[in-house]
Amino acid sequence: MFVTRLMEHTQIEHKWDDEIVPFLGIQRKWANVSLKFYSFIFLGYTIWVVYQEFGDAAKPLKAKLTFLVSHLAAFSVFEAVTIVAFIQVWDIIMYLTNKFKANIEEIKAESIAIGRAEGRTETHQVWEEWYYRHENAKAQGLPFDDPPPSLNGDNTEQ
Repeated sequence: MFVTRLMEHTQIEHKWDDEIVPFLGIQRKWANVSLKFYSFIFLGYTIWVVYQEFGDAAKPLKAKLTFLVSHLAAFSVFEAVTIVAFIQVWDIIMYLTNKFKANIEEIKAESIAIGRAEGRTETHQVWEEWYYRHENAKAQGLPFDDPPPSLNGDNTEQ
């Protein structure tokens, strides 16, 4: 039971996904992912630096440890800043992508509405012209043999 509660509190809940982590300035949904990337990269880099540093037998142990601590401290700060910056850029790209998608959908819907309105107007004009020609022929007593326009907008019979 204690382990289950502990696991529940270590997981980021979905209702907090858009909340900003105060110190990092990134959305909470990216916190676990970024921590995993940070840990994996830092561990790999630490192993590599330790292997390189302790492979050189010429330096005394104190100089090796001093170099490792200062080097890994600087790298940890650089890595953290790089990961946070990458996530910020990624969030901006995703925001702009979603915004552009919404704009494209809005433009598409407007274009369809405009196209339908223009189509109705053209169809109405075709029928109006046919009706006026029919009425003029009837008023003048002339035979009128033109078929009515079809519902497709052309002048063929259905």
